[in-house]
Amino acid sequence: MALPPRTEADLRRELTGLVVESLAVRQDLSRRSVHCVACAAEGRDAARTVGDEVGVVLREYEGFTWEIQDLVCPDHRVDRVTDAVGVEADDQVVVSAVLEAAGYHSPDGQYHPEALTLGAVEVVDYSPAAEGYLEPDE
Repeated sequence: MALPPRTEADLRRELTGLVVESLAVRQDLSRRSVHCVACAAEGRDAARTVGDEVGVVLREYEGFTWEIQDLVCPDHRVDRVTDAVGVEADDQVVVSAVLEAAGYHSPDGQYHPEALTLGAVEVVDYSPAAEGYLEPDE
């Protein structure tokens, strides 16, 4: 049975404090920065650090864990899940957030006190898992 869609308050609560690290997005822990992929591709300064606003595309895998799929600066903002990634049968969301240095315990047991996390999270677009099961013309 599918879970009911989340509210914006649910999403803000779940994503606030999430470490900015995933298979697709790596932060530079020594420099407290993460890169906007689009800026890097254009040859521009891609470093984003504490206090910078970013756009983040996330997917929740099978109701278990949120995974950052992409991170961009305001110049490359994405407003819809469908513009960033295809709609899938997982909860997906686009948020705006401010980078904070709130610390992170990595899976290897180390503590990184200056690791970047998401703060001031605001939902831009949300696609509940059920939308991924709809036929294209529904």
